[in-house]
Amino acid sequence: MSSSDHRWLVRSIVFAQFGPAFMFSGVAIALPHMGKELAMSATSLGLVETTFIASSAAFLLPAGRLVDAASRGAIFKWSLTAFGVLSLLIGCATTGWVVLLLRFLQGLAAALSTAAGPALLMDLVPDARRGRIFGAMMGMAYAGLALGPLAGGWISDHLGWRNVFYVGGTWILLGGIPALVQLTEKWRRPTAGMHWPSVLLIVLGMASVIAAVSADERHASPWPWAAAALALFGGFLTWQGRLKNPLLDLRELRANAVLRAALLVQALLYLNAYCSIFLLSLFLQVSRGMDARSAGLWLAVGSVVMAVVAPSAGRLADRIRPQRVAGLGVLSVVVSSVIGCQLGANSPAWHVGLVLAVQGLGFGLFSSPNLSLILGSLPRARSGFASAVAAQSRGIGMFAGMAVTSALIAAQFGARAVGEDPDGIVATVNSAYLVLLVTSALALVVTVAVALRPRQSS
Repeated sequence: MSSSDHRWLVRSIVFAQFGPAFMFSGVAIALPHMGKELAMSATSLGLVETTFIASSAAFLLPAGRLVDAASRGAIFKWSLTAFGVLSLLIGCATTGWVVLLLRFLQGLAAALSTAAGPALLMDLVPDARRGRIFGAMMGMAYAGLALGPLAGGWISDHLGWRNVFYVGGTWILLGGIPALVQLTEKWRRPTAGMHWPSVLLIVLGMASVIAAVSADERHASPWPWAAAALALFGGFLTWQGRLKNPLLDLRELRANAVLRAALLVQALLYLNAYCSIFLLSLFLQVSRGMDARSAGLWLAVGSVVMAVVAPSAGRLADRIRPQRVAGLGVLSVVVSSVIGCQLGANSPAWHVGLVLAVQGLGFGLFSSPNLSLILGSLPRARSGFASAVAAQSRGIGMFAGMAVTSALIAAQFGARAVGEDPDGIVATVNSAYLVLLVTSALALVVTVAVALRPRQSS
């Protein structure tokens, strides 16, 4: 393949990051409309997003193994296609449980494409341009996040929530055509076996967490499910330490200080990532009485800032230590959490915009330098594992954030509809941002500790 083909293929992979991100944020703004039509409770609406994130997080490590052992190009193009088709099917759903099932499958497709995309870029892009390309990739994803609330809000108000999925799915399928055409690699059998009992433990553990956070709606105790989740995850980690070819290489994490710190900080920071959009969407539409289009304008602020900042942060990380750029991002997220704690029932919309703008600055500065750190800490032959474990830490952070959010909503609302208690949304937002402040402050502590440590090789 010529260098020109490489350039166009890299651009296609970068561009393909837009569609799933568009769906990710566009769905958040459509949830109140979906809840009304399908008679879904506040807790069930939370599960629409929590189920997707849980599924994605559960399958990321198996996806990383497949990407390293099998066909990166084939996995990327067909998982992206599956994501688009599933979006169209969700638009046809008539009951809440069908939506949840399809979101679970969509999480699986997202895990495969998320693991394969950065691994393909590692094969195609020289080391000296890695930060720039990853910055462009993050910028494209954040552009999707920015347009999602804007377009999703207008579509929900004028055409209905189903058309958010129809438009998003069509966009993903059309946008994936260049990758389908240029990635001619066909599926080949993996050279190393998958340890399916480990996969089952992860999936059951995530399912147990979902059952725990939704227990209040069923008038059940969450603690048996929480205990089951801890036992399943504990069993998974114990098994990984004994396997010759584990899904999660604990030996690598123990030996690689750079990788370990970057993953920990990312997991802590990404608790903020999605639950902020979800909560503030409810806050603006339920507590402040905005229509979906107006709320979408404010929710897009953070993603616009991220889309602008991320490419520059990637280029900057090619010139100076990526830890320094990422550390500034962590500090910005801490500040955004402090501002979020001040939201009240009479807070103006610009207060929400300020929270998201400062948070967007933080994630724009943090994301691509930290991804460069993670992928650069392992050899190219393991780039599939590196990109999967990077996405895994993001997924765990987002899943934990949505799990905390869902638990707070379940405790506040139970089986009631979200519109029945606008003041309850404000209380939930305040509680959630207090949790986010603690976790982002912990991320800052780890970042400072690593920065003060003498530079050493991994």
